[in-house]
Amino acid sequence: MSMEISVAKLEEEGGAEKSQKFALKWIAISIGVGLAIWLLPTPEALGARGHGFLALLATIVLLWTSEAIPIGVTAIGAGCGMIIFNIQSSKAAWEPYANRTVIFVFFIIMLGVMLGQTSIPNRLMTYILKIGGTNVKRLSFIMCMGATFLAAWTHDATITIILLYAMMPLFLKMGLTPDKSNSFTKHFMFMIPLGAACGGGATFLGSGRSPASAELLGQITGYNIGFMEYMLYQFVPSMALGLATWLAVWIMYPPKIKELPAEIAIEKMPPMSKNEKILSWILFVTFILWFLTDLTKIHVSAIGGLFIVVCMAFKVVDWKKCLDEYPWNPIMVFGAGFSLGVAMLDTGAGKWIATQIFPIFTGAPWPFVAAGASWLSAVITSFMANAAATALLVPVVVPMADMAGTPVAPIAMSVPLATTFVLLVIGCPPTLIAYGFGYFTQWEAFKCLFFRSFLGIIVLALCMAFWYPLAGMPGNIDNMKTPAKLTMSGYELVVEQPQQQQQP
Repeated sequence: MSMEISVAKLEEEGGAEKSQKFALKWIAISIGVGLAIWLLPTPEALGARGHGFLALLATIVLLWTSEAIPIGVTAIGAGCGMIIFNIQSSKAAWEPYANRTVIFVFFIIMLGVMLGQTSIPNRLMTYILKIGGTNVKRLSFIMCMGATFLAAWTHDATITIILLYAMMPLFLKMGLTPDKSNSFTKHFMFMIPLGAACGGGATFLGSGRSPASAELLGQITGYNIGFMEYMLYQFVPSMALGLATWLAVWIMYPPKIKELPAEIAIEKMPPMSKNEKILSWILFVTFILWFLTDLTKIHVSAIGGLFIVVCMAFKVVDWKKCLDEYPWNPIMVFGAGFSLGVAMLDTGAGKWIATQIFPIFTGAPWPFVAAGASWLSAVITSFMANAAATALLVPVVVPMADMAGTPVAPIAMSVPLATTFVLLVIGCPPTLIAYGFGYFTQWEAFKCLFFRSFLGIIVLALCMAFWYPLAGMPGNIDNMKTPAKLTMSGYELVVEQPQQQQQP
């Protein structure tokens, strides 16, 4: 018998209504902060659009963090605000809500909703309990490091949704719904997506930010990093960040439950139904196709959409239930985050922030410069997709590192790892997917994400200081080209190389 899990219902149960007084207070504070920023003198290098964008961004972030109104509603307001205040055109403001990365996240969440209609999550949890046992600390460690390792070979969002759905039967057997969330549920709801996000930077397969960073470094400097070389540099730091993530979440949200209750026994599952077998095979083929995207050149969103079409063609799940159970808040917020990221690029606000912060570290030892670049990455990527943040930051930090006399390659390779240090749940698909289950608030997430970023940056700096030289990563690159220019084309990031001057 399958155990149906409705994320939409869980999200609804966990979304405690804010009092009208609380909501009005935080709406007033959010608007007041945005207005105060807007009234400040406009920096010459920023411009009016960028200034207005930062004022609106502050308002949106405060509304998201306080949850004074539903975050999906705030997400809609972000697009409206950019149009009303002439920050973006209506086309530029709304199109990112349907960007291919947003669509991919939509399909990934739908995949999880489909799995929730089957016994597959129960079966996966049974297998995990056989390996991890009933000791909570051991189970937590195995889940975190397993998420980090597996995400390196598939995709961080995919691993997140599979492992979170594997945990749902355990939560529900223990009576832990979102309105009864405790340190045990929060621990796993933070640890799984953050562990998976660490693994996403380990190889080109784990996330879009990995190949983007290598490609941009090659276009800017002429130094090309291939699949195996990239993995040599990044796999060990990624696993170290996974370990740091486990430690950070354990410190912030240590589960009070030390052993799983006796009634949480490893059940002998009945044979899979015909539809579950078909779904498993379709899912297996989907993973293979995702794994081969570098060869096929088919975007992961198309493969995710095809998975849904094939499942519906074979009627392995109930489509009406999928629509009823789908949590729409996360996908709206991610769309808004992507739109804000595009605006950060278009208005020049992102580059202005980078140029204000990075010079502070000029002349410092390069691990400290890397730590500064990592904090900058954490701030920037909190408002846009990881891949977009990487594409913005690499062309900024590489020339600056070169001018500061800092090793260029280590700084560039730190960016795809540092863009996992999000400070808000909208910063990457794994954390946003976890938020959609309703087991924690934005403020609880911020506290955990901030401490995890602080600890992770220390670990990353140590990896860069010791592992990168041991792995043979070059320091300064002799054939630096003129820095490339980052532009937008159909909301896909592209790099325009400057024309070479003719020799007289």
